[in-house]
Amino acid sequence: METRDRKRRFVIISFDALSSRDMDVLKNLPGFSRLYRDGSYCENVRSVYPSLTYPAHCSISTGMLPMNHGVTSNQLLQPGRKDPDWHWTRDHIKTDTFYDAALRKGMTVASLLWPVTAKSGITWNMPEIYANRPWKNQIAVSLANGTPDYLLLLQKMFGKTRQGLKQPMLDDFVHQSALWTIKEKKPDVLMIHYVDLDSMRHHYGYASKEADSALLRHDRRLTDILDILEDEGLMEDTTLFVLGDHDQLPVKNIIYLNSIFKDKGLINTIGGKIIDWKAYAQTLDGSSYVHIRDKNDTDTYAKVEAILRKLESLPSYGIEKVYTSNEAADLGASRDAAFMLEAASGFKFLPDIDKPAVAPVPPAVDGWFEESVSTHGFSPDKENYTTVFFAMGQGIKKNIVIPTMSLIDEGPTFAKAMGTVLYDTVGRVLDEILE
Repeated sequence: METRDRKRRFVIISFDALSSRDMDVLKNLPGFSRLYRDGSYCENVRSVYPSLTYPAHCSISTGMLPMNHGVTSNQLLQPGRKDPDWHWTRDHIKTDTFYDAALRKGMTVASLLWPVTAKSGITWNMPEIYANRPWKNQIAVSLANGTPDYLLLLQKMFGKTRQGLKQPMLDDFVHQSALWTIKEKKPDVLMIHYVDLDSMRHHYGYASKEADSALLRHDRRLTDILDILEDEGLMEDTTLFVLGDHDQLPVKNIIYLNSIFKDKGLINTIGGKIIDWKAYAQTLDGSSYVHIRDKNDTDTYAKVEAILRKLESLPSYGIEKVYTSNEAADLGASRDAAFMLEAASGFKFLPDIDKPAVAPVPPAVDGWFEESVSTHGFSPDKENYTTVFFAMGQGIKKNIVIPTMSLIDEGPTFAKAMGTVLYDTVGRVLDEILE
């Protein structure tokens, strides 16, 4: 009997801010219930520090901690800039990635809003990047950083779905683009990043009706992808990975460290703009780096440390823990900051220089909170703060339950399943789920 040469394919779906706690709802819905029934999974996945989208996705992609892959925050250190640039482009990652490994093997790769992939060698690439300057145009920025002909075609077909960066319309655009890409391009590897849930939790609240609706939309998106894989005759040869990157926690109060540094003479301003600084808090929502501009300035270091230790001793300032640079590196975070701070429960950090030291989150307008009332960036050791991982399909064993794992175990597992290797990883391959 003649057998055909079967081409194995991989679909990797990241649902931003998907929590272990969400599984009580999702495991009873059509899409996720199939993952439980036909795949293997872990409901106790540890994120990285800081537990932000870009460091987390780079840890997924590389199998390494932020201090080693180089993306230790979402945004660049740009003191005083109202809307800092993000780590958008592939060159910010200093190590190998699973999609580079796939490309080396000659596989085609499609990516839809997967973080830190702009200007990469991905075959069909819709990078996550936005026009953060008044003189920039969103379409032009995307075209310059992704695959122009692919993006123009998606914009022509589905552009009316999108309303800038607003959710859930942006995810709806990404989703339509993903279904078309599966059908028309049939990539060997497809990476999709959905942000709907993360956005709803930030601006409406962790357990809001808007977040609940986003969970239902995500299950429908997952079901659509399973359906089109079956309709196109691809399901039998596809390995599916579904994952989250971090959880979120509710917050009520904001810590403005830079306002304190300004009052202490460590930040100088004119007309409300920073003109010089000796110390600056690069805030990460649930945590914060503190940078000393001159690393040889021992007087400033001592002054800053005294300020931080004092704040740490006063519960009303919401600082749970002050880490030194070496302690932060031991946790996998940046080696470059002088200190790293962890916010206490109910608190987060923001970078403003003209606010009270601590203030409540401003009230909602028409149900929408301008400042997040639920966020991430906290230590992955916070209680009830884990995410999830699922694997199903070709080459995956059924009904293996992984008790605990880390985001850094995912990239090496993807590479092994693809028949290639991820260089220099510290994560482990989840061999127990691979046939």
